[in-house]
Amino acid sequence: MRPKNILLLCPDEMKASALGCYGQSQPVSPFIDRMAEESLVFEQCHTVHPKCSPSRAALVTAQYPHVGGHRTLDLYVRHHELNLVTTLREAGYETALIGKNHTADPETFEAMFDYHVNDGGNQSLEDKDRKMVPGSYFVGQDEEPLDNFRDHVNTDNALEWIGEKRDASKPFFLWLNWNSPHPPYTTPEPFYGKLDRSTIELPPKDDASSKPRYQTELAKSYDTENISDEEWREIVATYLEMCTFVDAEVERAYQFLEDKGLLDDTLIVLWSDHGDFAGEHQLPEKWDTSFYDCITRVPFIVFDPSKREGKRVPALVESIDIMPTLLDMVGVDAPKGVQGQSLVSLAKGEVESVRDVVFCQGGQEPEMFDRVVAPDAKPRPCLAYQQKQDALYRVPEINIRAKMIRDTRWKYIYHLNDFEELYDLESDPWEIKNLASCDEHADTLTKYRMRMMKKLVEAETVDPYQGYLES
Repeated sequence: MRPKNILLLCPDEMKASALGCYGQSQPVSPFIDRMAEESLVFEQCHTVHPKCSPSRAALVTAQYPHVGGHRTLDLYVRHHELNLVTTLREAGYETALIGKNHTADPETFEAMFDYHVNDGGNQSLEDKDRKMVPGSYFVGQDEEPLDNFRDHVNTDNALEWIGEKRDASKPFFLWLNWNSPHPPYTTPEPFYGKLDRSTIELPPKDDASSKPRYQTELAKSYDTENISDEEWREIVATYLEMCTFVDAEVERAYQFLEDKGLLDDTLIVLWSDHGDFAGEHQLPEKWDTSFYDCITRVPFIVFDPSKREGKRVPALVESIDIMPTLLDMVGVDAPKGVQGQSLVSLAKGEVESVRDVVFCQGGQEPEMFDRVVAPDAKPRPCLAYQQKQDALYRVPEINIRAKMIRDTRWKYIYHLNDFEELYDLESDPWEIKNLASCDEHADTLTKYRMRMMKKLVEAETVDPYQGYLES
């Protein structure tokens, strides 16, 4: 029996809470919500790194980013690393990537993908009218018409490959990367302005005095004190409208497969590499050592046309679990020694959980601080990114290495400068009150320090895989 095709849809920087099927009250994602009703929805999928390239490397290798050295941008998957795409290609799949790479070095990329295109279309990166402070990342309505908006054009490219350019005798794996809803916060008509700004509820105010220093330094560089509540509502609304644009692109892809008679043979997977503050903790964008749920909790939805019964899985899972899960679903053996776990038994209800905690990591070692370059040392996409670099350049230690573990109630974070965070997610879902210094939670703090120590041992590399010991 021919294995199913896989269509992996990857919006960049989409937090789970932006979607209706994950609790969003605004009418943001009508199609994704309907698809979710017939899909496998993992309610607590967390990325293992809050930055694009490391998160994507972890997705395809099913290894924690530190194992392969994928700890920041441009440290790509290399040729010797076993990964999802080459495994599928060796199993007879034709493979394609549409959109930005952000994952593999040139040699490895050639071994992974039969086809790639990231051409055509534009996107506004700067607000020419300066309606808000530059550090807001706000642009608003994109000046590009929809048919020339970069993400829309890449959907066109993907559908063209499926319909006209692939080898129809083979199953396909297509990875479609969209920039949206990654800042700058901008989207074209007819999506911009769809939401009533007066109905946007802002998250609670954070008290940064008990939080990691990056929050105050980013706020200073971004000049967030000069962003009014009305402007924050505009930012939040625009971010959500970017998600509505993605929703429409998902529907386009789904409808195309149905029209071409391919829907019944294709797994549709929706996943994002990490989330976005979008106003939470009074910040825009993201940060390497921020592990709030708005950054780590991402959508992971699998539409399997052969089932369509709809199932919600509340158990904790990690993004490294996706590779072995998808391979299991199409009957391909996962490479030996991966750290991720197949979630098929969880989806079938055979087990209730596969992890007691999820793990995330980010940041730099102190030896790197002397190598931080000035904000204007190289071109950056927009002025807000220069301001982000300004915070790092002024106070490099705000990006000191950090690790996070989270279970169903508690979240513990350790920063290498000995700063700690502890949140009771049951009583404080917005993660406003850091309890690490509270005497009444000293026993809980000790418990999660020890669990972190155990997790660090568990997360050590398994390379080279010692399968020979089985003999």
